[in-house]
Amino acid sequence: MYHRRLADWPALTPEAFDGLVEEALDLLPGWAQPYLQRVAVMVEQEPPADEDPDLLGLYVGATVFGEPDSTSLGATPDTVLIFQGPHERQARSRTELFREVAETVLHEIAHHFGLEEEALERIGPLRTTPRWDEDPGENT
Repeated sequence: MYHRRLADWPALTPEAFDGLVEEALDLLPGWAQPYLQRVAVMVEQEPPADEDPDLLGLYVGATVFGEPDSTSLGATPDTVLIFQGPHERQARSRTELFREVAETVLHEIAHHFGLEEEALERIGPLRTTPRWDEDPGENT
């Protein structure tokens, strides 16, 4: 399926996009880190076929307040999925891309802490630090 990009700059390499996600994770406060030990953060090129093709991220798992699944030793961790393709198609500039990636990561992590979509909509976009408003240059 073809999706038109809004920007005229080249797509980031998967490694460069992974770096954006890692930087976004670094924005999380220290107190949150112990709660994220069993959360896998993964980048996929596109959302699953049964999801909206413009979906930016997805959280799959229990909240930190949910019952832990201790029925098997090999239990899969809770997972945050960040989708590179939709981010790049929707961003009009690299600065906007970096800001949107950070907001998406923070939004999906908020689901792990029990915030539902309705609460997140009332809160509005989760803000990032000012350094995300600077043009990062050529990180392709």
